[in-house]
Amino acid sequence: MKKIIAKFKTKRLLVVLFLIIIISFLLGILFPAVLSDVNKKLVQSSLDNFFLSISKGRLNYVGALISSLSNNIIIDLFIWLLGISIIGIPIIIFVLIFRSFLLGFSFSSLLMSYGFKGIILSLIYIIPAAINLFFSLILCYYAISFSIMLFNYLFRKKDYSRRVIVTRYIKIFLVCSLCFVVSSLIEVFVIPNILKFFI
Repeated sequence: MKKIIAKFKTKRLLVVLFLIIIISFLLGILFPAVLSDVNKKLVQSSLDNFFLSISKGRLNYVGALISSLSNNIIIDLFIWLLGISIIGIPIIIFVLIFRSFLLGFSFSSLLMSYGFKGIILSLIYIIPAAINLFFSLILCYYAISFSIMLFNYLFRKKDYSRRVIVTRYIKIFLVCSLCFVVSSLIEVFVIPNILKFFI
């Protein structure tokens, strides 16, 4: 029992972040239900245009890739830098909440717009966003941990193996960046071609 409690304490931050993701995702799922009819039509129109572009082969792959890569890498770098700032923890959590909420919103919007067919579309469509959310969780966990460590080192005079921690933090950033690049490639070149079979 003591070992379980000790393990929970060391991973408590991860558990809290995971709960935040679940709650934000559920709120995102519920949000389309409270939208006005005008906003629902806007969402429907946006989704229709997206799927029409895919079915007609009008998707601008280069533009979509640049947009996806820039968004992912900027958010990745933003979270990483916030981890160094000490005061960036609330913003890091907000980014995680936003990504999770957006995932739930996308999933629910597709279901509301396309019914049973939307289940398949949504499960395929959200794959890149789910990958991004997973690696955002990892990056946020290490960013917050690094920020706490930095606070303890500067203000509580706790001793740490700084070189090991900083090296690990840089490696986490590089690995997550690489994964975000792969996710963008999947989002732009793989997912649209799979969606064509179900549109």
